Formats: sequence, structure tokens, C-alpha cells
Amino acid sequence: MRNPDLRKEDAKPQFRDEDFDFGSKKKQMLGSQGQIIELEGQDDAKSEPPKQFKAQIAGTEQKPGKWMMDMLSTEYTVYKFTIGFGKHKWEISKRFSDFDKLDNRLNDKFGLPPVGLPPKKWFGLADPELILERHKILLTYINDCLKRPVLLHSRELQQFVDMPPEVRTDC
Repeated sequence: MRNPDLRKEDAKPQFRDEDFDFGSKKKQMLGSQGQIIELEGQDDAKSEPPKQFKAQIAGTEQKPGKWMMDMLSTEYTVYKFTIGFGKHKWEISKRFSDFDKLDNRLNDKFGLPPVGLPPKKWFGLADPELILERHKILLTYINDCLKRPVLLHSRELQQFVDMPPEVRTDC
């Protein structure tokens, strides 16, 4: 609750800069996305990208598939994402069912459901609007997983995103 009698000159900071000096020579702060931000003395041309996991949409692909004991032919969508961590980048391709399996495993093991997945659908799966909407939701889902340390360090998520060994040891 605000104090209406408080004057500007009476306002004092709750913490001083010295309260956050942990012996590092560099001035740093923790960003809202969990990344470390250098505050001063950095040459932007030489600095490395922030060490933060970030997935981005990299396209989709329709692939032929079989359904009901190979009697009916259908297509399925593969959702592609580019994942970056610092200077490392790699691409993954996953079906919606792969996300569903990951979600079930993470919920069973950790009980920490990330952002929910869109509902399963049986018809209209080739609709471009549905594919785009699902892709956006899956992007939010994977980024939410990558922000949670307990999930990020799990074997399940690391295998799902095909995390390179050099990134596993660096995160």
C-alpha cells in the first residue's frame, strides 16, 4: 500500500550496490529470462550471445504416414525448431505426438506441468491455421521447459531437444 505522506526526499533505496557485490570484477545482473547481463565494459562486437536457451520456429513439413493397419494413408506434420544457447545453435523436428509423450513423462516424473499443450485433434490436421496455431503453442511449451532448471537438466528434456554434449556441460 502506498504512503500518501511520503515525500520524494524521504524515499531511500532498500538496497545499495554494495549489497550485490559478490566478488566479481565485472558488473553483472540477472535478466528476467534468467540470463546473465554484463552491465559495463563490454565491447558488443566481441561479446558472446547471452547464455540462455531460446527456441524459435524453423518451419513445418508434411510427411506421408499410415493409419489403421496400413489401410488408410494420411499425412502428419513435423514441427521444426531452432534452439540456441550462447553461440551454439541446432535444429530439431518433432511431431505433435512427440510433445504429448514428453509432456506425459515430465508430468509423471516432476509433477511440474509446463504451459499446456493444445488438445488432440483427429480431423482437419492439415489445416494451415491449425498448424500455425499449434506451432506457436509448441514454441511456448518448449521455451517454458527450457527456462525451468529442474526440467532443463532432466535426461528427458535433453534427449527431446537433442542437446549437444558441449551444451549439456555448459548449462
